Amino acid sequence: MKPEFENLPDLEAAFEAVKGLLFGPVDPALVKLKHKEITQDAKEKREQEINPRGGVGLARGDHAERDRKDRDHQTRTLTWLLANDRAYREAHERAMASFTNAGDAIGRAIEAGEKARENVRQQIDDYLHSTARLKDGRYVMTDADGTCRDQNGTPISAEDAAEVEGQPKRAFMPYDDMRERKDDIDRDLAELRGWDVEVGGMRNEATDDRRPASRERLDDMTERADDLAERAAEKQRGFEASAPNTDTNRSLDLVERKESTVTMAMPQLP
Repeated sequence: MKPEFENLPDLEAAFEAVKGLLFGPVDPALVKLKHKEITQDAKEKREQEINPRGGVGLARGDHAERDRKDRDHQTRTLTWLLANDRAYREAHERAMASFTNAGDAIGRAIEAGEKARENVRQQIDDYLHSTARLKDGRYVMTDADGTCRDQNGTPISAEDAAEVEGQPKRAFMPYDDMRERKDDIDRDLAELRGWDVEVGGMRNEATDDRRPASRERLDDMTERADDLAERAAEKQRGFEASAPNTDTNRSLDLVERKESTVTMAMPQLP
């Protein structure tokens, strides 16, 4: 007698699928396992015919259109855009020219900054070597009020200052100005090197063949590179205009003489 399977969808099909494998009484567990496999296959088949939103599945023509768009997207590399899109090619050429101009301007500014920094550093060294020095290595300079300070600006006690009594002492203010100028140059150089890295990053982005930048992005990068080129040129002019020379030396000596005059006019402490 054919078994009856009430309220169990597809269970009869499961029984038929395993009937030929049975040698004896029907094994309910085996039938249930086969039933689970059949219902799972049916579910997957239905899901293939219905999209995630519950609508009708894509027709064959829709699949073909989607595949065509995917192929077009994959072929629109930078090489493809440069060869087939005139507007994109012109925007790309402007961007690359701006990157080159900015890189050159930044390079010139860095070179000028490094020269200015070395010049100031040498002046600082020369200035320190021309002033009194304590046995512990501290250099001794004087403020306008006669206070002795070391190269870090720390006041020197009268007892320590007595160690270099009679030795020439340079004014502290010109030295402090040079030290501040060196710090400014170091900050400017660090900023310029950051700009150089930024321009390199934009160039890499614009030359990525597999993921080309949009035309709007190219225009933004062009504007940024042009701005960096102008700012770098401004820094270069600042480095060159403030490069220490004989005029600077004379101005430092003048300040020193003024401070020395004030110091000499002060009464000696008991």
